[in-house]
Amino acid sequence: MTTEITNQRWTRKFPELGTAPVAAESCVSPEFFERERERIFRHSWLCVGNVCELPERGDYIVREVAICDAQLLLIRGQDGVVRGFHNVCSHRGNTLAWDRAGKCRGYLTCNFHSWGYDSSGQLKWIPDAENFFDLDRSKLGLTPVATEIFNGFIFINLDPQQTLTEYLEGVTERLTPVGFDQLRLQRMYRVNERANWKVAMDAQNEGYHVFSQHRYLMPNLFITTKEGCMRSAEMAFFGRHSVSGSNLNPAYQPFPLEGLMFQIDKGPSRCRLPMRNQFEFHMIFPNFAMLFFRFPANDYCITHNFWPIAVDRTLWEIRFYAPAPLNAAERLSQDFMQVFNRVVFDEDATAHETVHAGLASRAKKYLLLQDEEIAIRHFHKVLDDQLAIRNGA
Repeated sequence: MTTEITNQRWTRKFPELGTAPVAAESCVSPEFFERERERIFRHSWLCVGNVCELPERGDYIVREVAICDAQLLLIRGQDGVVRGFHNVCSHRGNTLAWDRAGKCRGYLTCNFHSWGYDSSGQLKWIPDAENFFDLDRSKLGLTPVATEIFNGFIFINLDPQQTLTEYLEGVTERLTPVGFDQLRLQRMYRVNERANWKVAMDAQNEGYHVFSQHRYLMPNLFITTKEGCMRSAEMAFFGRHSVSGSNLNPAYQPFPLEGLMFQIDKGPSRCRLPMRNQFEFHMIFPNFAMLFFRFPANDYCITHNFWPIAVDRTLWEIRFYAPAPLNAAERLSQDFMQVFNRVVFDEDATAHETVHAGLASRAKKYLLLQDEEIAIRHFHKVLDDQLAIRNGA
């Protein structure tokens, strides 16, 4: 796909999104944050991991979803099915699994009174059971959470009103399953930020900042205007969700080490994701994003989860997915890409916090958005629409 260098092309394509500034109060208002908790996150499909983290029967991972006051247990049963549960014992509400990941080799046992559950969430063991009253073990298993899988990514919903496929809308047709089965989690980073989750999401959901904020790390990497501003090759919306795509500058000259990585990673291509551009950013409402990029031998995927903690606190989880390396050269090139992107995201994290600090001062009441930031405009419109629907407006 070619990149068109014209002004305001996306606004002309999507005139329904308008050109008005976006109110900044939603990023700093505690009341708005509470409405998001109740009306957005408790009813949305949220990505919490990938099936490659649960390769064997009995494997489990624990995920904290603080915005919903929930801790979840995701486990692959002996039948191979991945299920989600609240990580809460049925006896008196104690936490069942205390580590972030582990394996259920028989039962998962609560360390308070030793009630035991199998990998399908069924209650199997109660010490001194005869001393209880009218126990029905069939009704005392772990509390299930709606869990579905899309291209290997695990989604949960605490109050599902539609299936994951219905929720994702056109994303399911755009992202065919090809290539995803080759991805493996290679690295994960957690960043605790002093910023609202939408400030962080907005910063990643546009390429306008690349020429300035990442001018030393990625000079002239993408196709740009004469003054160096990035131009997207594609912008599309699928209901709540969006995708932006960009292409690399054919005249780009990599740094020496980067060029060496391009040269040594010439192995067989095993992972080609359903990309229409060389770089794509898929935003899955409300707080998940998948970033795809094309390297010489294989396509890679980086995911972002922006977990709201408070109106001014966000846990940013970054996961790097790639095919299992076949040799030392592939491993070296993957490690290089992980470290390179970590430095890029370090620059982003600083901006998240400084932008939030500026908005928190109330010095500015609006976010001014240009044409290449139209995905941000779409995101905030979806957010406002969803809040209005949940409020009965």
